[in-house]
Amino acid sequence: MAKRSKRIMFIVILAFTAVLLVLPGVSCSSPPSTLTVFAAAGAKPPLDEICREFGEQCQTRIEMNYGGGGEVLNQMVLSRSGDIYIAPEQLFMEMAQEKQAIDPQTIQSVAYMIPVIAVPAGNPANISCLADLAGPGIQVAVTRQETTLLGKYAPEIFSKAGLAEEIGKNIVTEAARPDNLLTMLVMGQVDAVIIWHFYQAQAPDDIEIIFLPPEQLTGTGEIQIAVSSYCQNESEALKFIDFITSLEGKEVFKNFGYIVDTGEVKQYWH
Repeated sequence: MAKRSKRIMFIVILAFTAVLLVLPGVSCSSPPSTLTVFAAAGAKPPLDEICREFGEQCQTRIEMNYGGGGEVLNQMVLSRSGDIYIAPEQLFMEMAQEKQAIDPQTIQSVAYMIPVIAVPAGNPANISCLADLAGPGIQVAVTRQETTLLGKYAPEIFSKAGLAEEIGKNIVTEAARPDNLLTMLVMGQVDAVIIWHFYQAQAPDDIEIIFLPPEQLTGTGEIQIAVSSYCQNESEALKFIDFITSLEGKEVFKNFGYIVDTGEVKQYWH
């Protein structure tokens, strides 16, 4: 009787193990594979952490290519390679669609960004609102309209407040990318910039941010992800997108200062 009981228990264990092996989600990738990602450099901190976690869980090697949103998009198109494109703003995903470089059915929003005023730590110019950017001697920097969505929003915000001409006189430079603005602030080259809110989390000891009233904004930014038209490993690429847009993936972005809840976005812009 004891031998029979042991035999039955052994069979049950084997059956249970077999069920576990075929359950979805237990194994991310078999055999190990490689994903090539073209991504915005501004999102590098959270993306590096997400790639590390996904790689460990799914035994997937991820090759990251960082640069400006338009720069990496052009690289991907010219090389006709890459599995995933991550756009720093929805403007670049629209460009990717126009170039037929991504599968539009796979586009997902990952995180959200709010335009804010940023100043050096201590706020030496004592700036507290848009009107202060028009003050005498104030040096302001923005991004270029042709290279970033943020560059499009800045003049719209100034115009909506009736301050386009006044603030325009104080704009001393236009940067190619938002992260260039962060460098200018840290180096003390300007008094204020219009930048995405999450940069304060990247340099908490060096800059301060001032949120604008919702009625003064003209839009927000979204980091978006999609499968490339040149993808060689679509199943693994889709798994990566599922991971980055999961609660676990979004928590990483939240820890780096991004907004991941659309409901929270509405607090800053209606």
